[in-house]
Amino acid sequence: EVGDKLMAIRQKSGPDSVWMLGSAKFSNEGAYLFRKFAAFWGTNNVDHQARICHSTTVAGVANTWGYGAQTNSYNDIRNAKTMIIMGGNPAEAHPVSLQHVLIGKETNRANLIVIDPRMTRTAAHANEYVRLRPGTDIPVLFGMLWHIFENGWEDKDFIASRVYGIDQIRAEVKKYDPKTVEELSGVPGEQLRKVAEKFAKEKPSTLIWCMGQTQHTVGTANVRASC
Repeated sequence: EVGDKLMAIRQKSGPDSVWMLGSAKFSNEGAYLFRKFAAFWGTNNVDHQARICHSTTVAGVANTWGYGAQTNSYNDIRNAKTMIIMGGNPAEAHPVSLQHVLIGKETNRANLIVIDPRMTRTAAHANEYVRLRPGTDIPVLFGMLWHIFENGWEDKDFIASRVYGIDQIRAEVKKYDPKTVEELSGVPGEQLRKVAEKFAKEKPSTLIWCMGQTQHTVGTANVRASC
């Protein structure tokens, strides 16, 4: 039935009238064969669900750091002193990666902070669980920066040598005082201050996000704020 319908569409509208979308559940071999199938069908309209899933990260990281991919590895996570997982639930979605997180937490006595609207299985492992209102990632991130700038916890040498446009960031962040952030996100100012201080002071620290941040209409802006 599927074959007959495809042939009918091809006969009426040509091979380029069909778009083929792959899946994260493909093996390498499955992805290879799917691509071959599209080529033999006569089109290059073939893609992978990561185009939708992580395109916001690629765009957001590329236009802040100039490189559209992550900058931390499992080794970095294992050696971190503070880990923030924001909008991710690796206990259910990426269980292999959670092992690295938990090893780092145990061996380094690391702070594990989970920021998520839901109390997830990942949040159950956290030293600090921060519940935010869905869609308020940017106020929470800028709220953390407010505390960091206000207390002088930022890495001044790094900013001086590597960062362009920090004055615009400071001006924007000034709008996100604790009262405003709590009204927007529901996160208490004192809790956010504690999280910001650990992230800024107890280093090396790493921020890990996933589709909780990216799958919004403002997903790219969320990623840029994280960067």
